[in-house]
This record gives sequence, structure tokens and C-alpha cells, in this order.
Amino acid sequence: MKLTGLTCSYTHIVSGGEPTTLGRSNYSVPWSRPDIGQPETAEVMKVIESGWLSQGKVTEEFEEQLAKYTGARDAVVVNNGTSAILCALMAHGARPGDRVLLPDYTHVATANVPKFLGCRVSLVDINKDTFNADYDLLERKVRKERPEFVVVVDVAGLPNDINALVELSEQYDFTLIEDAAESMGGEYRNRKVGSLGCTAVTSFHAAKQLTTIEGGAVFVHDSRVAERCRLIRNHGGAGQSYVSRSLGLNLRTTDLQSAIGLAQLTKLDDYVLGRNQVAYEYRQKMAGLLDFQEVPSYVTRHAYMMIIAIARSGKLREGLRKHLEKCGIETRVPWPPIHEQPHYRGNRSGFGKSSQLYRKSISLPLYNGMQPDDVQSVVSAVLSFGSGGKS
Repeated sequence: MKLTGLTCSYTHIVSGGEPTTLGRSNYSVPWSRPDIGQPETAEVMKVIESGWLSQGKVTEEFEEQLAKYTGARDAVVVNNGTSAILCALMAHGARPGDRVLLPDYTHVATANVPKFLGCRVSLVDINKDTFNADYDLLERKVRKERPEFVVVVDVAGLPNDINALVELSEQYDFTLIEDAAESMGGEYRNRKVGSLGCTAVTSFHAAKQLTTIEGGAVFVHDSRVAERCRLIRNHGGAGQSYVSRSLGLNLRTTDLQSAIGLAQLTKLDDYVLGRNQVAYEYRQKMAGLLDFQEVPSYVTRHAYMMIIAIARSGKLREGLRKHLEKCGIETRVPWPPIHEQPHYRGNRSGFGKSSQLYRKSISLPLYNGMQPDDVQSVVSAVLSFGSGGKS
């Protein structure tokens, strides 16, 4: 099959119909691209003209709107998703020596934060179909190790079975935290991620479905935890009085970033719908060549921060990546499992499913406002790889 329509083009039509040159790339179809247009520009200009650029009233409004959107009691905005994990753990009283159980397949930030706090990080393998933590393995480890914390990760934007996990946390008395860095806008049993009965954290990185370029938030359901998060992000409460009431750091955001977030939030549902449409096209047209993440019935809306496809072998995955690169299409290989990260190398047994996923997975282009022609370019390139006898 001969590929067409793969010439490089950097102009992207964003919401509002204005072209932008954000996300310049050597690829005709990049892996990700932010959708920043006139609404975001207008909100940022209001902040600049106000004279107050750092964290202030616009951030407070952003927090209120985030809580309203998700259904969380409180939303506390911070400067990135890693800081959100830090705030959540500290606000729930994490101390050196505490055991924190988390999935082996996740971005290293999920493990680095508890490690930085002096906690003992314990890993659990994944479910080969959902790519999230294997619930049965997690339950067995909880019974054996009795951790103080369990952090579950919504891989690629797929919510975990939170009801089952909340029940487990009540039975074994641990604090459950949902790492929803990739699942903002997703739904579990018709309820928004962030409102599911446990503290959740998210990220507003430039590749996410809602971006403030860099940023994050903690969604909480206990006013005391929310207040501790606010103290932690601001040197323990040191404001104009410079009085610090508790241990804290500078994890603050800015009103400039929150202004972008407010504009993005009004478009989030449309963004997630568009991402689901792209994912549907990939799944339908690439079936038989690639396998995809299973979506359980309890997930009523996948957020699709990214889409992870599985090749039949690592060799075929690498061949496909090289083929797509020649076609002008950018791809990524999601993170190495935590147990394979240089800083965490140790016991390598018991993580076969996460290792297999890492070796055979490829993340295809998926972003807000992705155009049908770009989707078709990706599909055609993948199919041409298959028709060439390489799959």
C-alpha cells in the first residue's frame, strides 16, 4: 500500500479556528500536541493586565471549577503532577519507613516520591489486559506486607476498580491514593475520576487532555487533608507573615497557568470525546495487527491520555516504530517498569507481565484536536507495515 498525505505540516487549527505553531515537530504527525488557542490567550491576557501573575484568585477559581467538575470536596492545585503525589502522601502523614505499595508499570515519579520521603517502596505486577495493577496480586501483597499506603495508577487514562480498592483499604487499614495523572475526564461507573472516595492526584502536563503546560492537582474529600495540602505547597503556610506552621515546600502554581487551565476545563469533555473517537478508529482498523488495552465494564469513559498498542514481539514493535518514523509519524515507548529502572534494580522476579508489556508496547499519536487526515495517515502507515509481510 502506498502512503499519501504524509508531507510535513506544522499549522494546527485549534478551538476557535485560529492557527497556531505550537508543537513544532519534524514529524508530519507528532505523538502529542497541545491545543492552545484564542480562549486560553484571552484568559492569560486578563491575568497579565491585572498585574497579579503568581498564585492568587485565578488559581482559587480554577480550584473551585475543578472541584465542581469532578465532584471532589476540594481541589488543591500545585506546580506539577509529581508535587501532587508529594502533597497527597505528606498530607496523609507518610513517614520514613512506611511501606508504599504501587504498580511496577508506571512513570518513575510514582515511585520516586515515596522513596524521596524515606518510605519503603513495594511493587506489584500488572494485569496483562488492563495494564493496571493486578488486583489479586495486590490483595495478596496487602495481606502479607500490610502497607501504610497503596498508590494505584490509571495507566493511559483507564480508571481502576476503585470500589474494590476502597473496600480493601477499609479491611486492611491503609490509605489509598489514586494516581490519576492520565485519567482526568475519565469516568468510573458514571462518576468522574477525582470523586471516587479516595484522595486522587492528576497532572496538567502539556501532553495531557487538560494542560496548564506544567501543573497538577490533588482531589480530596476531607477538609483537614485539603488544608494540609495547602500548607505543604506553601512552605507550611508561610505567606506575608512568613510564619511556617508545618513542614512544606514551594509547590505553588501561577495564575498564568491557572488561566490556561480554566479555558481548557471548558473544553475537557469535548477533548476526551475526540480522543475516544481516535482510539475507536485505531482499534477498529488495526485489529489483527495490534492488540489494545482492555476496557472493563466498570469504566464508563476512558480518558485516553494516550493509547498503548501491543505488537506480537519486541522485534516487530521496533520494526513498526522505524517504519512509522520513515512515514513521518512519531511514536513513543511507554516507561520501563520500575523494577528495571537503574535506581530500583533489585529483585527481578514476579514482574513478567509488566516486562512483557514494556518490550512489546508502542504508543501511537493521540492528542486534542487531532484531525481526521492525521488519524488516517497513522492507520494507513500501520496497515502498510502489515501488508508488507512484517507483522
